[in-house]
Amino acid sequence: MSGTEQQRERVRQTLTEHVGAAEAERITALAATSVALSTHSEAGAPLGVSRFGGDALLPPDTTWPEHESRALELLAVLDLTALAPLNPELPLPHHGVLNLFYIENLRSGDSVAAGEYESCRVVRADPETAVRSTPPRSVQRHRERALYGRESFTIPDFEDVVYELTDLSDTTAEAYDVLDDAETEPRHRIGGWPKLVQNPVLDDSGEVHLLAQLDSDDRMDWCWGDSGSLYFLIEEQALKAGDFSRVRLEMQCC
Repeated sequence: MSGTEQQRERVRQTLTEHVGAAEAERITALAATSVALSTHSEAGAPLGVSRFGGDALLPPDTTWPEHESRALELLAVLDLTALAPLNPELPLPHHGVLNLFYIENLRSGDSVAAGEYESCRVVRADPETAVRSTPPRSVQRHRERALYGRESFTIPDFEDVVYELTDLSDTTAEAYDVLDDAETEPRHRIGGWPKLVQNPVLDDSGEVHLLAQLDSDDRMDWCWGDSGSLYFLIEEQALKAGDFSRVRLEMQCC
């Protein structure tokens, strides 16, 4: 039995104990595969040059991303060659690296003109020609830590919009509490269902994907608001076209 199958069985059994077999099957049928990320080497396989923090890998002649003369912080470099095969459900390109940038306290409006994309930037580069770029002195350089990953089985959060279509009972929340208690690592992931702090970040169209979720993490000295999470979101059409300029970000905290 694979690791994902073992996770599926654990989730199914936990749900069955609390809500019964039929409802457990309905929930697990909504599952999606993600790649769980960790800075602990025992948590999964090495992911190429993927890392949190450190220097960026940018295309030649690319300036460090800024917003109104404020440099953005580099949070992660993701190696698509290593990541994409681990999650075939997410239509990621199989070549290149993604640099994930973020800056706090910028407006996230309802349109590009209002600054919807300004609190984050995702820059793709070819690792064969990419230039290692050190963050400007004006911005924090997060400690570099290599990333490890494994396939992960995710189900929609109890508060997710998809549950409006399935008429699940309130007792499902008890089962989720048990599943949450079993999670000790920060929920860093690529693809799959997000772990919500507050409200849904995906709709029921299936046309918006979670590109990445980055949790608050003591090891990285990351704290988004009050123990919150960052959600990098992208529409399927843009993802399939490799247009990461259309990534938008939501931050949720307690």
